Amino acid sequence: MGRSLTRLLQGLGLIPVAYLFVCLMVASVGHSTFSLELPTLTDPDSNSTAELMLGTLPAQLLFLLLSVFLASRQLLIGTFVLAGTLAAWLQCQVFAEHFGTTWSSSEILILLGVNTPWLVLALIPGLALLLGVERLHKQSA
Repeated sequence: MGRSLTRLLQGLGLIPVAYLFVCLMVASVGHSTFSLELPTLTDPDSNSTAELMLGTLPAQLLFLLLSVFLASRQLLIGTFVLAGTLAAWLQCQVFAEHFGTTWSSSEILILLGVNTPWLVLALIPGLALLLGVERLHKQSA
């Protein structure tokens, strides 16, 4: 398996990270029980799943572009965490309307900051996928 294909597969791990982060954020901010159901958006023509996937694309591209040149495991993990943070910030942008209608940029950053522990928890499955795929890539080489 080529290095770029491996990195592409690892970048797809950002989708479950974003999904889990949104579910944890909604339960935390909304003071409700944890659910794996995405919140509905106010626009009737929007689809929460599609919005979540589109929101992770910039983070996936960032991870793919930066990680192709990395050989160090620590830098790879750092790049994934950076891309995961970008994905979480974009999810805050998209799903903040679930908690109210008007959000400024600073309030979005505060929302991300308050939910940082949930981001760390959401990154765990993505990092496990990242390291698992990396191990398979090294064994096949």
